[in-house]
Amino acid sequence: MSVILLSVNEADVGVEFDRFALTRPDEEGLRSALRGLIEDGSIEEALLLCTCARTELYVMAGQFHSTVDEVASVLARALQLPVTEVQPVTRVMYGRAAVRHLLRVTGGLESTIVGESEILSQVKQALMAARDSKIVSGSLGRYFERALEVGKRIRNETLIGSGNVSVTSAAALLAMSLESDLPGFSPRVGVVGSGAIGSEVARVLVDRGATVTVMSSSPERRELLLRELVGVAVAPTSDLSSQLASLDTLVMAGSSDRMSLDASMLEGYSGLRIIDLCRPRTIDRGMAELAGVVLLDLDDVNKFVSDQLAERMEAVDAVELIIESELADFGELAWLQDMNPVLRSLYEEAEQVRVSELSRSLKRLGSSDPRVAQELELLTHRIVNKLLHHPASSLRERAGAEGFAEFLEDFKTIFRL
Repeated sequence: MSVILLSVNEADVGVEFDRFALTRPDEEGLRSALRGLIEDGSIEEALLLCTCARTELYVMAGQFHSTVDEVASVLARALQLPVTEVQPVTRVMYGRAAVRHLLRVTGGLESTIVGESEILSQVKQALMAARDSKIVSGSLGRYFERALEVGKRIRNETLIGSGNVSVTSAAALLAMSLESDLPGFSPRVGVVGSGAIGSEVARVLVDRGATVTVMSSSPERRELLLRELVGVAVAPTSDLSSQLASLDTLVMAGSSDRMSLDASMLEGYSGLRIIDLCRPRTIDRGMAELAGVVLLDLDDVNKFVSDQLAERMEAVDAVELIIESELADFGELAWLQDMNPVLRSLYEEAEQVRVSELSRSLKRLGSSDPRVAQELELLTHRIVNKLLHHPASSLRERAGAEGFAEFLEDFKTIFRL
């Protein structure tokens, strides 16, 4: 068994990424479908990681090509897209490459804002959701636990997380940057979404003196926010329309369904500032202009912090060194688990052939001399070992490299293993 990763990310598909982002019900449906693949024996474990810039599926499986096809089909159904549209934009990684990518994700190197810390919370939540859905139970969960530890180590030992640079802090700063002639002006900010990002945006806003109302469709989350964030008001997401009249800024930070703001909801709110952190986007830029609202989306937020990243970029080399050292500890296990059984089968089958043919030859020779039997035993051993040396060495040399999964399957086909 080894790790196989299917990744669709905004860096590859650009503005089209909205089509490949999953809503909360979509995520739950996809985890259910993955559980079906586990029950069928197609895969061993699975984990879904969704953020504002990536939709990724990590699975543990013994077969490469068939697994990739099955998982891509399941993902396409969840996205309600033809698989022929999903596969061309999906990056596929295997074994060591998949583990390295996971470490780069938790290390902040794959984030739009390099070094942002929200990804650790998102990965942790993804792991918890996978365990709750009973699609992670063994090695894959341990890989993710270790990846989270590595992410924390990276931020403790390098400057990759230096400065006040994150999606949440940037969104909060933009929400606060309203001009007013009123002394002691406190902007009134509504935050839609009570997940990791929405909660953190609300916390930063309260710390900076804003008047904050968090809207969530979950009564449990609303109660939790009231207990944890002093000074925050809460409301159901269904109250959004009535809340708009009392807001200076609205932050869209995720919701449990595919919420969108239409022109009728925004009519009469010219000058309202909307900061849209969602994927898919909740409001079209053209519609925002017609309504007279000021729209800032994730692209604008990312531009806002780009000039603060110089110090972080200098830490990238140090992060890469940590990742490579960690790969030596646990990334190697992924491909060893696949390669060793194949080599064992290769030598076992060769040994069966050697013993069978040697026995037949000794019977035909009719010799009772033990020296003859011993010489033939040694001779056949040397022949088998020399014949298998080059293919086995080639397999070991390719282990963990890019394309190893395909090479391993070809190797098994050639030797009928």
